[in-house]
Amino acid sequence: SSSSSSAPAAALGGAAMVAPPWGPPPGEDADEQTSAGEETEEENERFPDSAAERFDANGFVLPPEGDEVGDSSQAYDLWFQPKGLRRLRRFEAWRKRLPDAGAWSGMPKNRLKALLRKGVPAEHRKEVWWSVLGCERRKQFSPTTYQQLLEAGWWSGVKSGEEIERDLKRTFPNHRRFRATAGQHELRNVLTAFSQYTPRVEYCQGLNFIAALLLIVMEEEERAFWALVSAIETLDVERYYTEGMQLLRADMQVFTAVLKQKCPKVAQAFVATSADITSICSEWFITWFAKSLPIATVLRVWDTLFFEGYKVLFRVAIGVLKMVESEILKCGSFEDIMLQSRDWPRCMVKHNELLKASFSGLPGLSRKDLQTLRDDALCRVELEDEGRRRRRAEAKERMLRDRVARNEAQAVRLAQAPPVDCHA
Repeated sequence: SSSSSSAPAAALGGAAMVAPPWGPPPGEDADEQTSAGEETEEENERFPDSAAERFDANGFVLPPEGDEVGDSSQAYDLWFQPKGLRRLRRFEAWRKRLPDAGAWSGMPKNRLKALLRKGVPAEHRKEVWWSVLGCERRKQFSPTTYQQLLEAGWWSGVKSGEEIERDLKRTFPNHRRFRATAGQHELRNVLTAFSQYTPRVEYCQGLNFIAALLLIVMEEEERAFWALVSAIETLDVERYYTEGMQLLRADMQVFTAVLKQKCPKVAQAFVATSADITSICSEWFITWFAKSLPIATVLRVWDTLFFEGYKVLFRVAIGVLKMVESEILKCGSFEDIMLQSRDWPRCMVKHNELLKASFSGLPGLSRKDLQTLRDDALCRVELEDEGRRRRRAEAKERMLRDRVARNEAQAVRLAQAPPVDCHA
């Protein structure tokens, strides 16, 4: 499961729970507010906690004092708070100018792109994601409702049900929601309904982390389901999760090629040590970084991913490697790289700096160029699979012919053998 660091400023949905310095909004009494660190009585009943544990604003257990990444994250949170507040005010000013409440997708695209790259305030994130992913439209035009899909999954005894069940307890066990039976039940429902909605996929490991984080943000399981469906269709990554994972394998080939162009020293270090980029980076792509980056950073990545599309996965992956380039170049062996590679994304608590490295630090990485590379790589992967299927069929045919030949030879030997005298 992903190790979550304490999250950045409350204005961007990730701060460790500290009282905001700007006081209550006009017309509200401070003692009537629920702070980021307080839960309602209903939440406490559904998701009971250990009294000794502290949680961040997103519901993840805060690391103990003295944890290097945790301490770094909390220091960054405090530094980021004034910037987060300025962005919150700017965001809410734009929100007031929307023609219809929550209609973010109606904003001019360049303005919306710039706004999302700055990060969506936590209190508006579920509204913004719902809009930019087109969730309401998919829900309204779906021939089946969420409840119908869920009931179909219950009655059909989904083939992937055992896999879903096995992964429930492995999904963010450091989050208060998914430690409880109620939270696991919600996650089970979302994944079961998805398996009915997308029969080509049913279920694949990695989807559990995506669905869980959508549940944390969207809060309601039906909205989390439609967000999951809409995100996979918007990003066009369904074939990451189908049998053979053809698109994921193709994108790993594309990523290798792009890394050579944009980060040649890192690419050369991987080649020199025979480090396998797929082993290091495939989890980043298949979970959209949900299991790799600190959660506050994941949320910043998803803010722009859901609007700009799959190219963001490439940009952020290269951004991570650029930010740890000096550490990679110090690795002298395959073992060193593979051992340290899991720590590279986990230390990315400075989400603002990662986003800068991924966008302004990477000019000339267009969706059109990526799509061309992707189409070529996908063609190669499909040819590989076709060749593999052909060789498998030929091998099966040879085995069958050999078996027939052996049986015929055995029959000839039996026919030529002298009769056995049973009375001898």
